[in-house]
Amino acid sequence: MLTRTRAVVLAVAGLSLAACGTVHPGSAAVVDGRTISMDTLDRTASAYCTLTAQAARAQGITTVSNAEVRRQAVVGLVSLRVARDLAASHDITIGPSSYELTAQQRDELSKSFPGADLDELAQAIEDSREVSAIAVALAEKKTNQQATTENEAQFAELGQSEILAGFAARDVSFAPRFGLDSKGEQRAATGSVSVTPVDPESPVDEELPASQRCS
Repeated sequence: MLTRTRAVVLAVAGLSLAACGTVHPGSAAVVDGRTISMDTLDRTASAYCTLTAQAARAQGITTVSNAEVRRQAVVGLVSLRVARDLAASHDITIGPSSYELTAQQRDELSKSFPGADLDELAQAIEDSREVSAIAVALAEKKTNQQATTENEAQFAELGQSEILAGFAARDVSFAPRFGLDSKGEQRAATGSVSVTPVDPESPVDEELPASQRCS
C-alpha cells in the first residue's frame, strides 16, 4: 500500500516504470546506451521537491522524503525517453501545444512558487504532460478510436500499459544508489537517497545542498 507521501510523489512524477541492467559510472540511468546524467537528475529532482512539497502541504503532510522524490524523478526521466521512443516507432507526433505550458500558466506558476527556478518547474511539468499525451495517443492508435473527455482516463491507463510493455523491451538501468528493482520499486526501506547494500558511500539527505532536499 502506498504511503501518503509516496502517493503525492507519484501524482507529480506521472508514470513509474523501470527495468534493470548495467548503468554507466556517474550516470543516473541509461536507456539503450543513452545516459541521463546526475546533473539532469539533480535539476529535475529540485523541481519535484518544490512541486511535491506544496502538494504535500495541501494534504497536511509536513515532511516529504528527498530519497523518494529523487527515485521518482529518475524514473520519470527514463519514462519520458521510453515514451518518446514508442511514439517515434508508432509514427505518433505529439504537438507541443498538448503539453507545453502557456504564458499565462507560466505566470501563474511563477506566482505560486516565488523565488523558484521557473524553467526547471515548467520543464518537469511539461515532461510529465508529454508522457501522458503520448500514453493517450498510443491507446488511440491501439484501439483506432479517439479519446474523449469521458474516456480519457481509461485511454491513459491503456497507453501507460503500452509504455510499460515497451519499457521492458529496452536496455534500461538505474544507478545502484536509487535501490530500484525491475518494477521501479524500492528494494530496501531507507530514508536516505542512497543507503543501499551496493552504494553505502552516497550522501544522505542532510548532506545534500538545500536545493536538493525536500524534508
